[in-house]
Amino acid sequence: MPFKIKIAILLFGLAFAKAYSQEPTPSSYSLSLEQAIEHGLENNYQSINAKRDVAKALKQKWETTATGLPQINGSVDYQNQLKQPVTPLPGELAGGAPGTFVPVVFGPRQNMSLTATLTQLIFDGSYIVALEASKTFLDFSENANNKTKLEVRKGIINAYGGVLLTEENIEIITKNRNTLEKNLDETTKIFENGLAEEEDVEQLQITLSQLDNQLNSAKRQREIALDMLKLALGIELSTPVTLTDDLEALTMRNIDPSVTEESLEMDKTVDYQIAYNYTQQRRLEHKLELAKGLPTVSGFINYGTQSFDNDFAFFNSDQPWFQQSVAGISINVPIFSSFGRKAAHEPY
Repeated sequence: MPFKIKIAILLFGLAFAKAYSQEPTPSSYSLSLEQAIEHGLENNYQSINAKRDVAKALKQKWETTATGLPQINGSVDYQNQLKQPVTPLPGELAGGAPGTFVPVVFGPRQNMSLTATLTQLIFDGSYIVALEASKTFLDFSENANNKTKLEVRKGIINAYGGVLLTEENIEIITKNRNTLEKNLDETTKIFENGLAEEEDVEQLQITLSQLDNQLNSAKRQREIALDMLKLALGIELSTPVTLTDDLEALTMRNIDPSVTEESLEMDKTVDYQIAYNYTQQRRLEHKLELAKGLPTVSGFINYGTQSFDNDFAFFNSDQPWFQQSVAGISINVPIFSSFGRKAAHEPY
């Protein structure tokens, strides 16, 4: 076998092994409440989207910051004058008769130029406000992510508890049904011996039928509650899930009398922080309108080279190129906007 083919097979085998060495998705889950919360915070769809929003805010912050950092742009220009312009010159300049004109072509037919330009923003009030706004937006995204985590945690606890409640209800109905079934058997035997009324037997049969309906309904409710829990956990509905905690143990473990003794600090709650982010955004919008009345200062420096010829000889080693460079500062001062800026930042 050729050496190249052996290398290709080896690389393919390594790639195949790497693809299948990743951790597979479990075929079933056995979760306590804390494990369910941990799994949900990582795999719940709302939680995943909230994390993506934070990552997006981080990129937007850097995007805003980068606009004020040095920018370098390059350009390549090539011109080929298929029909060169003609300039008339007085005939006496070329030895002709006065009053006549001689057509003259100025400049070569082809030219090419290469230019690189460095620009730097020196001062811009809108840029300063944009930096502050990007930080505020990042804070808002992080607070929204924290709120989403709390909502996901709350949803998982409610769904987990809902499944346990339906299981407890099924257990209670099943015990009642077993007891009633025994009573029905005993009453039926007593009736067969002539010591009880037929109406007593029929009444017990009707009650047993009602308990059967309640049991079937409770089982359907359990399936619905379990599906709701799977959705909250980000698990496929067809995947089996077993809950390892029971309702009584959870109740005893989470009863904490000291909770009622703690004072509530409003400024540390997520909802308060999000509302504060909204007020900061409105403040920055007003500040941005004020900043539009400030001057902007930017600097630039470029370097370029240019060559020209009647033929396309720009890649020849002996072709001459001529360099040029320019540096400067640009100041833009807004003077009068017909009171547009005043109308934009004044309160309604």
